[in-house]
Amino acid sequence: MRSLSVAVLTGVALAALAACSDVRPRPDAGTRAVTVHPDGILDPASADFHGKELQRLDWDFAVCASCHGSDFTGGAAKVSCLSCHAEGPTACTTCHGAGPTSNAHVVHREVARLDCSECHVVPQHWNDEGHILAGGVAITGPARVTFGARAGITLDPGDRKAPPSFQDGTCSNVYCHGDALHAAGGVALEPRWDDPAPAGACNRCHGAPPPGHAQSDCATCHPASAPHIDGVVQVGRGPGCAGCHGDATSSAPPTDLSGNTQITAIGVGAHRAHLAVPSGLRGPIPCQTCHLVPTQVDDPGHIDSLPPAEVNADLSWDRATQTCGTTNCHVAARPVWTARGGATCGSCHGIPPANGPHTPTMTLFSCAACHSQTMDAFGTILLTPGPGGTTSKHMNGVVDVQ
Repeated sequence: MRSLSVAVLTGVALAALAACSDVRPRPDAGTRAVTVHPDGILDPASADFHGKELQRLDWDFAVCASCHGSDFTGGAAKVSCLSCHAEGPTACTTCHGAGPTSNAHVVHREVARLDCSECHVVPQHWNDEGHILAGGVAITGPARVTFGARAGITLDPGDRKAPPSFQDGTCSNVYCHGDALHAAGGVALEPRWDDPAPAGACNRCHGAPPPGHAQSDCATCHPASAPHIDGVVQVGRGPGCAGCHGDATSSAPPTDLSGNTQITAIGVGAHRAHLAVPSGLRGPIPCQTCHLVPTQVDDPGHIDSLPPAEVNADLSWDRATQTCGTTNCHVAARPVWTARGGATCGSCHGIPPANGPHTPTMTLFSCAACHSQTMDAFGTILLTPGPGGTTSKHMNGVVDVQ
């Protein structure tokens, strides 16, 4: 990086300073005519290149300013340094341009979007101690690597073997490359700085998927818009259950894990119809009736297996026909999960039912005579509000007769 800074001092407009190598009197040489600059002053390959000479002078820009002016716009020499170095010889861009391009600089800057401060101490001014000067003397050799906070991120203290380090061109124990991740499973946890930039590098820092992940489609759980390598493992579009399925009003689809919102998608289907029960046939059916509901996202039985979600075996769910075979909910009706209007009054049992003491002349007004815990005299299903939500003794698997 030091050698890079010397090389790029020439800028891009060499022709503009061609006169710098002309033979002419020095302003401070009296009557003695000497060469102001040697022939190689503008040649980065020459030992006389002005960047190398400036480094030999311990970056004493006052020498340049003595001829070219304190602001480098021409001075006594009437040749402006700004013709090549538009922001001035001491600007960051003079040495680094839009950023170094050697080895993995471009990948870190433009792909990973890392700030220079993640790997180096970024000076406020060109002559800050430790930048290119140490005790007023030019520093030679490669730039010093001093890791910022990101490399030292530790999600689980047990996974960090040592502090992050950079030795002999290799990063070790850095969070950025998965060397401090739990069961990362990556193939390049300690990359070399001069490794060629890989294509599709997801499996370098962690497995694709990481060990313990059942799901290989990252976007199902980790939104593409989420920051990456920032020390936060973001699951879902937002916090809570609705971050992966459902919305702000409910954790039940829509939306499903694949982003579907129509009930014709099996991931959506009749979820909301079971929770809201707009038909009024019973109180809301809680999620745990059909699924194991976790308290934490990584609880066993939640995301440790491939989709689709497991359904309570007692319901005899048949994914092929999209129906439940249980007699508790729909009796013999078996409405299709992705169809509208699947359950109405009379679709699960007749009005009246065909069995037992029922007679063909009975109507809904007759139900309360035997099922007063379920129906009122007007043929309306009884719903009872409560602290845990509205409940009902209808469709609960128990035939209440009195």
